Amino acid sequence: MGEMRHVVVVGGGPGLCDRLRLAGAEITLVDTPARYDQALFSVARRTVLTEYDDPALIPQLRAIHRETPFSAVLSLTEQGLLPAARIAEGLGVRGLPSEVVARTRDKFAMRTWLRDKGFSGVPCEVVRDAGDILGFGTEHGYPVIVKPRHGQGSERVSCFRRAEDVVTPPASADEYIAEVFFPGEEFSVEAFSCAGSHHVLAITGKFTQDAFVEIGHVVPAPVEPHMTAAIKAYVGEFLDAMGISDGCSHTELRLTPSGPEVIETHTRVGGDSIPTLVRQATGHDLLDHVVQWFLDGVEPQEPAPAPSGAAAIRFFTPPPGTVAAISGVQRWQGLPGVVKLHLPLKAGDRVPAIQDSRTRVGYVLTASSTAEQAIDLCCQVMSGVEIDVR
Repeated sequence: MGEMRHVVVVGGGPGLCDRLRLAGAEITLVDTPARYDQALFSVARRTVLTEYDDPALIPQLRAIHRETPFSAVLSLTEQGLLPAARIAEGLGVRGLPSEVVARTRDKFAMRTWLRDKGFSGVPCEVVRDAGDILGFGTEHGYPVIVKPRHGQGSERVSCFRRAEDVVTPPASADEYIAEVFFPGEEFSVEAFSCAGSHHVLAITGKFTQDAFVEIGHVVPAPVEPHMTAAIKAYVGEFLDAMGISDGCSHTELRLTPSGPEVIETHTRVGGDSIPTLVRQATGHDLLDHVVQWFLDGVEPQEPAPAPSGAAAIRFFTPPPGTVAAISGVQRWQGLPGVVKLHLPLKAGDRVPAIQDSRTRVGYVLTASSTAEQAIDLCCQVMSGVEIDVR
């Protein structure tokens, strides 16, 4: 047995903690009182519950670090990424600089940085009201995208296609930004970086409702080989420009007539079970890569060919109302190719209108030999499950 490694995990995550324990690491879990997962208490050597901006947090961890040095500070949760980077800097532990993570969390800062680097000149401005949006549209044209500066999960994203459509965004503690709209198909790129060397492990295809709310994904995306190469090259250059040198990244982009254009990026794995899709389709386990790189310096290796070759997920999209009955779920559970069918609705539940990722109600995840077959199986299951909403 080698020397015991100690790792700070910010924001929890049962999958990450499980792999760390399998690697023989001890965990110090840092989370907030409002967000913590009580099930992880037994997994961690110690748990620190406090707000991420608590000024006593880093000194407390520094005192522990002097006695039992930490090998890494990890987070795969959106709210934990920047605190983890700041903790790593405070402890002198290797990781992405906090300024790099900060500009991935701030969409306006990302656009400004890319413009100053000469990577992309996409217009972007902070807007407060309809007048600001109209001014942006007059200068840069329509459609105009308006979204929270630090938002996630398609929350409060609007597309104004004409000046007549423009309204002031809903009140929010966050600022809003306006950007030009990119035509073209949307994809996400799942990559892992090791000391500036970027491994693109998968390109994920998207299915959206009303152009923004994601209601499905497929790996691999149905993209011609020459465009796959263009996307990979573009994302590598983008990660270099952003300074993302280590760890996983989830970069969303559109393939416009003039080439790829980034929408946003995150220094974590994608949501919506994308790591499971990647694992089913390619054999790459993104969480294994995180642990192996940050604890042992092992870069992603080409895995044995995945038995399926493709995987897809589709979210149920029933109309809003009250659930009267659900039938067909048991019929499809365990069907070959159905990896998971998750529909936690019951009679009497209220179904909201789908406005963002938080208002979706369930999903089916499938694996097959081709992307088309995986998608078809998702559709077959969804059409065979009846959700009676009144």
